[in-house]
Amino acid sequence: MTIILQIPRLPESGNKIQNMHYHERSDYNNSWYEEVALAWRIYQIDLENDLSDRLPLKKAKVTFTLYFPDRRRRDKDNMIRGLKSCKDGLIHAGIIQDDDWSSIEDTYKRGYDKKNPRTEIKIEEVRQSE
Repeated sequence: MTIILQIPRLPESGNKIQNMHYHERSDYNNSWYEEVALAWRIYQIDLENDLSDRLPLKKAKVTFTLYFPDRRRRDKDNMIRGLKSCKDGLIHAGIIQDDDWSSIEDTYKRGYDKKNPRTEIKIEEVRQSE
């Protein structure tokens, strides 16, 4: 099973999140949980199928692709740190069981789309025998 979710925005940098007031950071995290949940509902409607009986995935390979509006140089680790709330949103939405080392194998990529910057999340089920 493969799930592809599109979030119509990019994460804030880890530095910016670190410097947020804790109320602002909480709002930021909650907004990502809501964005992931909405993308999941849209995916299910488009698919016209309810996959909830197969979820949450106990083990998954998750690929995050950030589509930037320009080719400006960005610190990779800083952007990955900004995806923490997005990853937690996958748990809150009931898509993956956990984001610990044994449950998730994550990969990060970048792309460019001037007209449609976004975060794309590809979730692939990893069978227990693999």
